[in-house]
Amino acid sequence: MEQLVPRAPLMTVGKIMISLIAIGFALMWILAIYWYLTLPDEIPIHFNFAGEATTYGRKATFIILPASLSVAPIIFLVITKYRFTLLNKYPYLINIPAFYANIGKIPYERRGEWINKYFEAVLTLGVLMTIYFILLELGIYQGTLEGRLPGWFIPTTLLMPIAFIAIFIYQMKALSKKLQNYI
Repeated sequence: MEQLVPRAPLMTVGKIMISLIAIGFALMWILAIYWYLTLPDEIPIHFNFAGEATTYGRKATFIILPASLSVAPIIFLVITKYRFTLLNKYPYLINIPAFYANIGKIPYERRGEWINKYFEAVLTLGVLMTIYFILLELGIYQGTLEGRLPGWFIPTTLLMPIAFIAIFIYQMKALSKKLQNYI
């Protein structure tokens, strides 16, 4: 049985994005372990909306942070690694409407290249989220030391995801337009 999409290696941009996610993942853990080793035994573990510490606990709680934040970068890396397996065996799991609506119009040998372009947009989102998670860690660490979250923390945590979604939607629309022009 012929595959829906032939395998194609990631282009340079995709490889850079994977490297950035992997570096960010490692950085999350390196910083968290370093900070854990330098924190006092009792630290603030909860802050109110004004950024003030409201609950204190053991510093071991600080290790939970990178463990929970590491899930998203790992998912981005795994999905990218197995993108062709997923698309060929379970095409209903990945919804790329502009691609599937036009797949028959794309020459078979170029389909993998186009999938990689879509995954570059997904990897861009992964890089942005990884940076966001590192900033979250940094803000929480600063808040832990000072007993109050830094002034930039709450606006950043609320506005950055909106910006990421806007960037991702823009990338997907631009890519869909390029695909339409190609076919």
